Amino acid sequence: MAANVALLSDLSDKLADYCRHDFKLDDRQLSSEEMGEFYYAFNKANAFSSSTPREASRQSHRDFIKLLNTFEKFAHAADEYRLSGYADPAVLASLLSQHDQVRHWAGKVSEDLKSERD
Repeated sequence: MAANVALLSDLSDKLADYCRHDFKLDDRQLSSEEMGEFYYAFNKANAFSSSTPREASRQSHRDFIKLLNTFEKFAHAADEYRLSGYADPAVLASLLSQHDQVRHWAGKVSEDLKSERD
């Protein structure tokens, strides 16, 4: 679980950077194919959470589900913003807030995992 949390957290940071820079890499727009890495990571982490039903009673698992849901919403909203082609400060602020929520849940899951080891 810790590896999935780290992956989603790092990719959330990367996606926030893309949002801040209008989804530009050098002088070109980020492609739909390149956005796939965010969906792939989500799908992989989601499959992991589905494969651990005996862990469902743990706080880390419940918070991991919240992390997954938050990351998925952020990725979809960021992709919609990218596709709009329109820079909107209010939408950008909302996206960065969603990024902050992903970071919050990632930290929460990490704390949960530490306390569950005790």
